[in-house]
Amino acid sequence: MTKEQYDNIRAHLNECAEGVMSLKQPEYTGENEDVLHNFKSTADLVGISPLEVWSVFFIKHVQSVTSHAKNPDLKESEPIKERYVDLLNYIHLGYALVKEQEDVKIEFVGTAHDPQFGDYKIQPGDAGTEAAYIKKKYPKIYEKYKKYYEDGNKTNKD
Repeated sequence: MTKEQYDNIRAHLNECAEGVMSLKQPEYTGENEDVLHNFKSTADLVGISPLEVWSVFFIKHVQSVTSHAKNPDLKESEPIKERYVDLLNYIHLGYALVKEQEDVKIEFVGTAHDPQFGDYKIQPGDAGTEAAYIKKKYPKIYEKYKKYYEDGNKTNKD
């Protein structure tokens, strides 16, 4: 296969992925403006993280592609090309989940005040202080992400 042929196939796959994403996104998000809503709402239902939900959905498509690689004559419930298109879209969605987590962690950095020790800088991962700081300064963010704090239910009452 020449580079030109490969580039054409790649461009076609990307074009198909865009089309599928545009078509399926309203259904998967429940018309919610958060494109990651499906992963988050499913995570809430089953008690795991959105990224874990993403991995289950992603692996389903990987298993399908793998099954067809092992047995090209396997009956397809949908064209194999669609599985590759879905995999490409899931890569983008998974990366978006990771970036969203990073962006939230950046927002967590700040300062807090302890009556005994005075003002101090909050860093992601500080035992107990991060959740307390976020709960006080960013209550909406805290409510959205409190399940990710091991001590989420044990923070000091403000």
